[in-house]
Amino acid sequence: MSNPGEPEQDEHLIAGGINQVVRIGQTIRRPMGPWSESVHELLKHLEARGFAGAPRFLGVDHEGREIHSAVAGETPWPPGPALLSTALLESAASLLRRYHDAVDGWSPATGSWQFAPVPVGEPEVICHNDLAPWNLIARDGETVAFVDWDTAAPGPRTWDLAYLAYTLVPLAAPGNLEPMGWPGRVPTRERLKHIRDAYGCTPKQWQAVIATIPARVRAAYDTMRIWAAEDRPGWRAQWEQPEPWRHGAGYLRDIAHIQNSIESWRTTD
Repeated sequence: MSNPGEPEQDEHLIAGGINQVVRIGQTIRRPMGPWSESVHELLKHLEARGFAGAPRFLGVDHEGREIHSAVAGETPWPPGPALLSTALLESAASLLRRYHDAVDGWSPATGSWQFAPVPVGEPEVICHNDLAPWNLIARDGETVAFVDWDTAAPGPRTWDLAYLAYTLVPLAAPGNLEPMGWPGRVPTRERLKHIRDAYGCTPKQWQAVIATIPARVRAAYDTMRIWAAEDRPGWRAQWEQPEPWRHGAGYLRDIAHIQNSIESWRTTD
């Protein structure tokens, strides 16, 4: 599907991220990769299921870029009062549950995902795999959509939940919080409970989420390190950004903090 006759409009580069993403009018244009066909199938499936928490796939433009609908709202990054709100956190977890349920039992015809270079566990659903504040769209203080689906791939539900907890509670080391713009301390156990309850985790499932967090954060570190070393477009630039919390040492500080704290998170009541 393409739109060769579309009128020319100004392009506005969207800051951050791995890819050169631009906004033209009410559309987002993104470069494509070998995984794109599967992502397009996923977005079309979500639209057919009536799931409104993702952009719609609209085709491919004359430059070979995929066209997504622009979701109305704001990205809650860098951290501010909106990102610290319980409403945004709970709505993100609730939206994730609705997304997982919408793709439960579904798989694309192609299956050409951008698989991470690390083990992720037994696949249950198609995970988003990068649920972080910079990939959320919020309106009126609540999360209404997830964007940037390039790393979607099969995985367990706990994989997405663990990463959502890491980035939205967040579970970063105290020394990494303030450089990112978070307050020096956050009510970790309380915010974990909000995720658990809003997603509707069973006790067994929640224990699996907590147990998964160290491996999930390590996987994020290893994936960025490996893909940067392979010189994948955008990944080396991300790995080499000057902010200390983005460097490998920042991830490793987070992992050490998580391992030291995890027992206190197992019970959130």
